[in-house]
Amino acid sequence: MLLIAVLAAIGLWLWLGKDLKRLRKLPAAWIGIGGTLIGTVMMAKGMPVVGALIAAGSGLWLRYGSQLIPGAGKPATPRPPIALSRAEAADVLGVAPDADRETVLAAYRRLMARNHPDAGGSVGLAARINAARDLLLKSQE
Repeated sequence: MLLIAVLAAIGLWLWLGKDLKRLRKLPAAWIGIGGTLIGTVMMAKGMPVVGALIAAGSGLWLRYGSQLIPGAGKPATPRPPIALSRAEAADVLGVAPDADRETVLAAYRRLMARNHPDAGGSVGLAARINAARDLLLKSQE
């Protein structure tokens, strides 16, 4: 039994190669490893067909599954800062350039309620709204 687990680990290491570091970052990969080990144990205990199907499916998940999840295994790329003038920032939020803190925050909340990416808005527009809010509030400090 231990020999089968060691052989499975060596096979996994040879199969993934340099991508082995990715396993620490993807919890779904651990599910694939567990499935592979369970399938291997089932094959050793007298259920070769079921064990082979589980091990093969888990192996395929390890190899190709992370490609099915958008953004999995990719580090977040930092976005360049958005350069806005005070007038542009006020225009984005729909307030006067000399608006007070409460007016800026109210306009920001109203716009983000409609344009947040989780609510179907665009990431770029939400970033511009955030940058406009930050610029107008920073200048009031």
